[in-house]
Amino acid sequence: MYTVLLLTLLLLLVIYILFLNFQKQYAANIPKFAQPNHKNYNTFKLELQKQFVENQQRESLKTKTFCTISKDVVSKILSDLETFENENTYLSKGITLANLSKKLNTNTAYLSEVINIYKGKNFATYLNDLRIDYAIHRFSDDKKFRYYKLSVIAEELGYNNEQAFSTAFKKRTGSSLSVYLKEESEKVKLDS
Repeated sequence: MYTVLLLTLLLLLVIYILFLNFQKQYAANIPKFAQPNHKNYNTFKLELQKQFVENQQRESLKTKTFCTISKDVVSKILSDLETFENENTYLSKGITLANLSKKLNTNTAYLSEVINIYKGKNFATYLNDLRIDYAIHRFSDDKKFRYYKLSVIAEELGYNNEQAFSTAFKKRTGSSLSVYLKEESEKVKLDS
C-alpha cells in the first residue's frame, strides 16, 4: 500500500515537472513578433495618437468654418474659383487676395478660409500651383513655348520677374525649369 501511494506521488511529481517544463518551452517558443517590441509599440502608439489629434483638429477647423461661413457663401466662392481657374484669370499680373476677393464680391477672410480648407493650401501656393500647372501643360502642348526666354514665360504666367517664376516652378516640380525642359525633350525623342 505504501508503494502504491509512493508510486502515485512520484507519478504526480513527474507529471508536475513535465507540465512546468512544457510551460517553460512553450513560453520560450512564442514568436518574437507576437510579443510587442516596446520601443516600436510605443512609437506606433504615439504616431496613432498624433494622427488622431491632427484629424480632430482638421475636423474642428471644418466645423468652425461652417459656423462662420454659410454653405451658400462657400458654394458661391467655390463656384467663382472654378470660373477663375477655367478662364485662366490666374495668369493676370498682380493678383492678390484682396483684389481677387473684390472681383468675387466677397471678403478676404472668407476667400482665404475657403481656399485653405477646400484647396488645402494658402492663397499664394494656390495661385502659384495654378500657374505652374498651366505652364507644364503648355510646355507639353506648345513646343514653341519651350523656347521662349525665361522673362517672357514669367511675364505670360503673371509673374513679376524670372526669379519668382523659377522659385515657384522648382517648388512645385522639384527641379529647375532647364532640367525639366531637358527631360521633356528627351521624352519626346524617345517617343519618336
